[in-house]
Amino acid sequence: PVIVAALSPNFQDKIFASLFFYTSTVTVYIFSCTKKEELKKSNKALINSFKIGSDEGVITDKSIKVNLPFGTDITKLKAVATISPKASISPEPTQSRDYTSPKNFTVTAENGTTKTKYKVTVTKAKSNQALITSFKIGSDEGVITDQSIKVNLPFGPDITKLKAVATISPKASISPDPSKDINYTSDVKFTVTAENGTTKTIYTVTVEV
Repeated sequence: PVIVAALSPNFQDKIFASLFFYTSTVTVYIFSCTKKEELKKSNKALINSFKIGSDEGVITDKSIKVNLPFGTDITKLKAVATISPKASISPEPTQSRDYTSPKNFTVTAENGTTKTKYKVTVTKAKSNQALITSFKIGSDEGVITDQSIKVNLPFGPDITKLKAVATISPKASISPDPSKDINYTSDVKFTVTAENGTTKTIYTVTVEV
């Protein structure tokens, strides 16, 4: 025999209500877990250190300044940046690049939305060299010994009005100007000032006829 059971309308409503509640609960749970996973991802997007060779950059807010030794070629430099855990940086600082003008780097946090832009400026230290490397009066080359220069001239020239040509350190300056008429009847002192403006070397030039 076949037994057919009929469900009352009230009982059917209870079943549908239970299924709807169960389905809604599962959906809310899955959504909640997804949001928790998203919340776990870091929103930190910082550069904690920035180095070129052994020279550490100074980080002030979103600005980084790196001062390199005099003579450094800043057109091909590789850097090492320490950033927030699980963050990424673009462009990649370890690749060689030209820093003759400031460069922008963007750090993106693990969550993929938080971003911080940094501007990196690279400068070179000014030279501290303050030397006279050659000193000539006409075709006669002076002999440089430490800070003393002696020039032997042939008999006859008027040493009260002599012009000289001095070769000095790159970007340095010299005073007084040896290319102007100078009286060499007695020793003349020349001061060479380095590019940094502080290093100075005094040379004494003696002219003998």
